Amino acid sequence: MRKIILFRISSKGYPKVKVDGINKFDSLKNLSKTFKDWESICVADNCDENLLKHLNTEYRFDKFVETQLGNPGSFWKLYELALEFAKDDDIFYFIEDDYLHLPAAPEAIEEGLKYFDYVTLYDHSDKYKLSNTPLNPYAKANRFSESTEIVKGDHQIWRTTNSTTMTFAITGKTLKADADVWSITKTAKKDFDFDNFCVITKQSMLPKSRFLKQIPRRLKFWSKPKRYLGVCIPGLSLHLEQGYLDAKDPERFLGQFTRK
Repeated sequence: MRKIILFRISSKGYPKVKVDGINKFDSLKNLSKTFKDWESICVADNCDENLLKHLNTEYRFDKFVETQLGNPGSFWKLYELALEFAKDDDIFYFIEDDYLHLPAAPEAIEEGLKYFDYVTLYDHSDKYKLSNTPLNPYAKANRFSESTEIVKGDHQIWRTTNSTTMTFAITGKTLKADADVWSITKTAKKDFDFDNFCVITKQSMLPKSRFLKQIPRRLKFWSKPKRYLGVCIPGLSLHLEQGYLDAKDPERFLGQFTRK
């Protein structure tokens, strides 16, 4: 079994307010430290000269590819690279350049994939109704959170969730089986992680225009098996976007890195 990080980094990106004082290098430094025994493939998409120089001098990737494909296209490039050699029991972790991880993250991914087809370590605050953040559509329908099922693992408590970002872990078996679903990212103009996970995990339809737009893809992949996406609670990764920070996140995560 091989364990591989599939990392994407870019000088460009969607305009989001990130956590003050933390940059892409902090995120990558934390990733390298936490997953030090994993292989790594990096796609550097639309990176400026300074970023490329830093990547080539400060880090050693097992494979390094420069692209100018945009966010969805660079994701598919990583997917294609993984498809070239993936074996069923390999573990792949797709990761973007704006996350921090706690030390237990690698072992948690391995544990989670024993139960679920997809695993995320990021416990979205928008899945909880008392979070004081913008809410996930499935959380709005309930009193406290989205509907979920709980699994007690040996080391983590897990629950099912309806969607996550484009940062997630899968086995080589699922990677190959679901390539047709994710291949839309090859030509997509923007991210559609929420919509794709709704299709993959066969979420119930809600009376909103966004869900009506999912119908063609739901019908196209209707015969595929329902996939389960699991997240550990509490989460072991942090998405560095201020609008979705939980009040306890800075205390839990921001001490996990030190600048050189």
